[in-house]
Amino acid sequence: MWVRTSILVLAVLFSPLTKADQLSEAIRAIDTGQMRQAAQLLAPLANAGNSTAQFRLGLLYYMGHGVPEDEKQAVFYWKKAANQGSVDAMFHLGSAYLFGNQAARTVPDPDREAATWYFQAASAGHPEAQYHLGLLFLAGKGVIDSRTESARWMRKAAAQGHQEAKKALSVIESAK
Repeated sequence: MWVRTSILVLAVLFSPLTKADQLSEAIRAIDTGQMRQAAQLLAPLANAGNSTAQFRLGLLYYMGHGVPEDEKQAVFYWKKAANQGSVDAMFHLGSAYLFGNQAARTVPDPDREAATWYFQAASAGHPEAQYHLGLLFLAGKGVIDSRTESARWMRKAAAQGHQEAKKALSVIESAK
């Protein structure tokens, strides 16, 4: 028993990077443009369930930075992160269903799917999601056509300093 414990302690002490260090190193790699290295550092963390790594790796796949561009992989990792509460992942999922190519083909109503993810992110206070959800209500895409709901979400985004939401809210309110 003592031997096993000693080996475990030595393995932890002499491991090259802890998970927190590995995530920090991956983010530094992204910041310095070393995308391939970042993806290599993020992948094991993402696959082990780290929501920040899942979100970041999803971005790399979506943009094709350090890995082949792959919207399906991006959505796969963003869903994992979103299911753990990552508001940024929720927002990016909404955008993937609304503006992406592959994600939109995987659901019967991509606009409704986008609205669902935007609603989750917007409800958690994400200003860009609030703005996008407001636009969907204004256009009646994936949700009912409602200037009132549009203004409500635009107001929330504007209150957080979102400039485009402020402009849109001004237009919506002047049309009453």
